[in-house]
Amino acid sequence: MLGSGVNLITTVIGFGLSATFIVFVCTRLIYVRIRRMQSRQMPRTVDLELVPANHHGGTPSAEVLNIRSSEDTICSICLGEYQEKEMLKVMPKCGHTFHLSCIDIWLRKHSTCPVCRLPIQHHGG
Repeated sequence: MLGSGVNLITTVIGFGLSATFIVFVCTRLIYVRIRRMQSRQMPRTVDLELVPANHHGGTPSAEVLNIRSSEDTICSICLGEYQEKEMLKVMPKCGHTFHLSCIDIWLRKHSTCPVCRLPIQHHGG
């Protein structure tokens, strides 16, 4: 009689663990499917064509003829190196330089320099 009780308990525990595993696998599959749908809906790249040129007129552009030091050779936003004859934008207060397209995207969301966080000069003041 004792043997059949142990078999029943083992069967119930096995069934419970199997059901828990099946529920876990199903919820994981649903989660992955939802995440995949959300990632398809989000844009993966920024369309630089949509960024208006000279969005912030107070920040002048400059053409790179030569680079002063190795610290000034990399855009702090995209981490890409500056090339000769490439157009850069110079921040008016601090003098930090960035690729024209990189800083235009940054300035659409922020009103400070990406490096030192100084506020950007506005047209009125």
